[in-house]
Amino acid sequence: MAFCGEASTWAKVGLLLMIIALGLHCAGYGTNYWMARNTARDKMNFGIGLWKMTNCSGYYNAPCTDGDIPDSYMKTYLKVVRGMESIALILILVPTICLLFYVGSQRSRTRGMAVAVMTIIFIAAASSITGMIVWISKVPDYHYPGWSMGLTVFACTLCITAAILLIPDIREYDYKDMLKVGGEFQNLSVTREEHPPPSNDDMYKDDIKPVVEPQGPLSAPAYQFLNYDKRRKMDGF
Repeated sequence: MAFCGEASTWAKVGLLLMIIALGLHCAGYGTNYWMARNTARDKMNFGIGLWKMTNCSGYYNAPCTDGDIPDSYMKTYLKVVRGMESIALILILVPTICLLFYVGSQRSRTRGMAVAVMTIIFIAAASSITGMIVWISKVPDYHYPGWSMGLTVFACTLCITAAILLIPDIREYDYKDMLKVGGEFQNLSVTREEHPPPSNDDMYKDDIKPVVEPQGPLSAPAYQFLNYDKRRKMDGF
């Protein structure tokens, strides 16, 4: 995946999953089928959401109407689930925006950012799962969980997957280790001093060092992206 610069493929896929998860969670959060009841004998067909209900009861192909949730369903557990899913929605939105900057901007692409994004995503998933557990445990008799909650379950699964995909960035992917002889990294240009080929005796002496030439403002930190060690000395870096 060549777009978005040097961001890892895992981070790019994680961003895509988070965008999809955000859309699915919004769809499940706002639709009216967190639980439903459909009986042919009583001609009852309605769905209950977190905020509204849809009533299609009556004769075959009767028109559906949206309305307020009846008082018989306005229990404490409904308010708890509303709160947990609202928190989850906010906590999904925030890391999605952060991950967008993480993938698209080199300055935002740090290990700390990856850890923060992954942590928030797991908290969002925990909040959503808690709300779903409370909802399922309180579904009345002759009712069943609806497809709106299914969308939220799918969104939660994508969030967890996206967070797991960031683990390689935290453990292995070193975005700062990209300087090469003659290469550039933002405001830095790295060249090499002219030296005779080192002998075996002085290969590990400190006479072979990179020359860092600032390409940006004078106040730009010149050495924060360098990872200078003896292995690079052997390569003439």
